[in-house]
Amino acid sequence: MRLKAVEMQGFKSFPDKTKITFEQGVTAIIGPNGSGKSNISDAVRWVLGEMSMKSLRGSKMDDVIFNGTPTRPASNCASVSLYIDSEEEYRSTHQLTLDMEEEVSADEKPRLSDSPETVITRKYYRSGESEYYINRKLSRLKDIYEMFYDTGIGREGYSVISQGKIAEVLSQKGDERRSIFEEAAGISRFRYRKTEAERKLADTENNLLRVTDILQEVASRVKPLEKEAENAKQYLVLSEEKKGLEITLWLNRLDDLREKRNLGEEGLTHAQNALEQAQLAETTLEKELDDQLNESYEFARLMSLTEQEKSVSERIKAEAEGEKAVCLNDLQHYEQIVSDSNSEIAESEQRSA
Repeated sequence: MRLKAVEMQGFKSFPDKTKITFEQGVTAIIGPNGSGKSNISDAVRWVLGEMSMKSLRGSKMDDVIFNGTPTRPASNCASVSLYIDSEEEYRSTHQLTLDMEEEVSADEKPRLSDSPETVITRKYYRSGESEYYINRKLSRLKDIYEMFYDTGIGREGYSVISQGKIAEVLSQKGDERRSIFEEAAGISRFRYRKTEAERKLADTENNLLRVTDILQEVASRVKPLEKEAENAKQYLVLSEEKKGLEITLWLNRLDDLREKRNLGEEGLTHAQNALEQAQLAETTLEKELDDQLNESYEFARLMSLTEQEKSVSERIKAEAEGEKAVCLNDLQHYEQIVSDSNSEIAESEQRSA
């Protein structure tokens, strides 16, 4: 197993995608203070799963993202990829393996031995989301931890040693240095598995105790529950009978309602026919009434003309009667004159005789 390259983008002082390749032999990175040499080792520790910001020389996780300069904007994401050569000639007793839990399907497990190169990637966004990839497949941080057990490369390994770390290790007690030797001896994986197995065994024992308590509690309630079960069975039988009777009742009622509906539809049909006949008769009567009104209007007009003619006739009659009276009066007057004239003539004849 050999580290081939480290690729960084948006990580601390590396805003652009920067890939540092490590050839065979010893590679030394030199530069003045503040040039970012330590950021490279921080990137290696970070991609291996380091969560302590004190070890990464920061106060919060956002400090690993490029914070910008007066001439360059800040990055929204920090990404580091670790390229590890996994060809046969570089494999050793510390071969990369990955024991993922059973709930992860075989198709989703990253296959390390099928590829000559293993790529470990970690991304962190300013929103607080983290992503981990093994061979460009989304994985868990736990998978990365388990992959590097017994290799000395993990976050607790001895492959990345900062200044003062050796003196600190030498000053520790034997029990505190034990983890380093276990990592070098390749037994930390088994210790981790033992711890996980013991934890799962303890959880299983606790679950067994809970199951036993539940069984005892349920056993004390079996007899009452048997009686309740018999009552429940009888209730289900009676409920089915009730349901059948209700269905029969509703069917009978439905038949009655259908019969009433048919009678109502027949009555509605007769009523509609009667209504149509009544509307037809009404239309006829309205027409006759209009004709009679028109005749009455004509008769009234004729009566008005007749009254006018009658008034004219009466006026003419009155005038004629007046003239008749005048004529009669004149006639009497002339008759009187004639009578007087005849009398005078007779007297005159008598005188002359």
